[in-house]
Amino acid sequence: MSKSSDTERVFSIMALESGIEYPSFEEAPDEPLLIEVQEIREEDLIKISEHFDIDLDDLRDLQDLDERPRLQVQDRFTMMVLRVPVNLEEPDREYSTYPIGIFTNGRDVVILRHQRIPLRKQRMMSKIRLCTTAAEVIYVLWEIVISSFEHMLDVIEATINSIEDSIFTEIYPSQLDRFFQLSRDAVFMEAALKADMKVLRRLKRLHSIGRMVLDDERLEDLEVDLQQQLELSAIYRDLIENAMNAYDSIVSHNLNRVMKTLTSISLVVMVPTLIASLYGMNVGLPLQNEPFAFVFLVALSLIITVPLLVYLRIKNLV
Repeated sequence: MSKSSDTERVFSIMALESGIEYPSFEEAPDEPLLIEVQEIREEDLIKISEHFDIDLDDLRDLQDLDERPRLQVQDRFTMMVLRVPVNLEEPDREYSTYPIGIFTNGRDVVILRHQRIPLRKQRMMSKIRLCTTAAEVIYVLWEIVISSFEHMLDVIEATINSIEDSIFTEIYPSQLDRFFQLSRDAVFMEAALKADMKVLRRLKRLHSIGRMVLDDERLEDLEVDLQQQLELSAIYRDLIENAMNAYDSIVSHNLNRVMKTLTSISLVVMVPTLIASLYGMNVGLPLQNEPFAFVFLVALSLIITVPLLVYLRIKNLV
């Protein structure tokens, strides 16, 4: 995970209707609350569990970075786990996506996340604080999740375009490892989108969560937007796979050309090598007593080798 400001700690308690923030649960009024936690800590989970009567084990599930998306409807609270992408522009990262958790009883909303959600416009996060109902918070959060995938898919597209040339032109591409990382990111992002889609479709099948009535039209719009990002992720994954296959083909082709050139060079060098080897033998040989024998043998080698070299060049073999 990035060690930058993306993991800046946040623990916010805000009244939904008034928009007023409170430093602690003891000072918060008895009205709908929005709780936002970034950089999850055990003491925060204990406070939330005690105040809202949420199962502590359910809250602790969000500490697992491999937690899968799901919708869990209970009597007191509904738990929704989604996966969002990390900032793919950060070079040192262990994960491509991470989980965020939303807990709601239809009145209050608790949002747990490990780090800041990567967005093209971070001010989009402020839309959550303009919401006055739990349902509106859920819709806006889904929009933010979809926008984060859209932004990171744009980053993937830009990265593909920037390093494709080096992949196809350099013998030892300097950014090949970056391309492999990009391929991994695209696969995990597509898997996360598919899992989030299952959660959204299950949410559509529910007519209400506690006292919160769901808006079918809003959920339908969210599903369309999420489906678009899912299709884009599949396209970019295929583009990366095609680029890697093309790179493998180019490497094989270049290797064949190198082997062909080396074989042709060996054939050219073989003639003077053979003549020199014969006249290096310690036996009686023609011209061994002639003063110009060396010049004659060099000339003979050139007479045989030069036409052979010209022929191989015409055939584009060297």
